[in-house]
Amino acid sequence: MLVKRNFLWIILFGSLIGLNETLIGSTHIHYRSVVLSTITLTLLSIARSYFPKIGTSLLIIIIAVLFKINSFGIHACTTNNLLCGPTALLLLGIGYEIFASVFLSKNPHKSWNYVLTCGITAILMFSVFALLQMFILHSWDTAKLVNYIFVSGSLTAVTASGMSVFCLYLLRPYRSFTFARANPYVVNGILGTLIIGLWLLGVISA
Repeated sequence: MLVKRNFLWIILFGSLIGLNETLIGSTHIHYRSVVLSTITLTLLSIARSYFPKIGTSLLIIIIAVLFKINSFGIHACTTNNLLCGPTALLLLGIGYEIFASVFLSKNPHKSWNYVLTCGITAILMFSVFALLQMFILHSWDTAKLVNYIFVSGSLTAVTASGMSVFCLYLLRPYRSFTFARANPYVVNGILGTLIIGLWLLGVISA
């Protein structure tokens, strides 16, 4: 019932993560994977704090993956593209869902639980992705694998944990905020317009 009632919000979070992957993912900045994953994990943490039902994080990440694939365009959906960006994003979402179900199911508002969820997700999923690149795709060497796991993975664990806790702290005064008094058709109309706008922006900016 929680998911059905807030489905547009869940689509919005998925679209924001997908747009993050599309915009920042196309840039050539240092430690791009750290920046991308930090924003993704932070948005997942915010969403999970408002919608603390098991499965919501995975649903959000599936929407983000669809957003990412849609932004590629039909002709750009090569095997390499699908196995890199969307796969890394899906692994991050699966990891977050697993550890959020462990650490956040009983107390979704305790900061330390978000630190554990983001930190363990980052280290483990960066490791899985690096092993995939080295032993399945044969595109990385040992040096890149070690750097990705121990440098990028560790940086993401620290920055994502800190950013999630910081953002949740800033949003704490608005935790009880609802649109109960607003016209649901107006709220859904605004959310729907935002979602359509994000998906169009993703296609245009790809």
